[in-house]
Amino acid sequence: MKIKFNWDVGIMLSLVTFITFIIYIAFFFPNVESQLVSDKYYEEEIKYQEIINEKKNVSNLPKKIKIIPIKYSGIRIMIPYDKNDIYGYFTLFRSSSKDLDVTKYFKISKSSNVLFIPKKLLKRGSYKLIIRWKSNEKKYLFEKNIFWE
Repeated sequence: MKIKFNWDVGIMLSLVTFITFIIYIAFFFPNVESQLVSDKYYEEEIKYQEIINEKKNVSNLPKKIKIIPIKYSGIRIMIPYDKNDIYGYFTLFRSSSKDLDVTKYFKISKSSNVLFIPKKLLKRGSYKLIIRWKSNEKKYLFEKNIFWE
């Protein structure tokens, strides 16, 4: 028996294909684990509140943090002066490649308020700069998108 292909057959074939696809999604995708669900939801929520508090501490600083890109040497970050030593770490996240992410620890003495990121750590492109530090038993978190040429 030979079936002639016309509009009726085309519509029926597309409906059967669509229904098969929907059934496939309904039975096989619920078994895929989601990364958005966490077993420790409340602990992570408390940590997020700490992040909010750390960002608020940065906004309450007497002076703003200055980021000065220096084309031939690197990025100079001026953190407002504090009477105590500042220690923490900075992270440069590169959305295009995980291999280009950089995390380094630093310590800034009382006499200096400058954090320097050398050019050799940077490749051309967009980064998300995250600086976390602690001074005088108070924690701070600063985030900024930067572009290195």
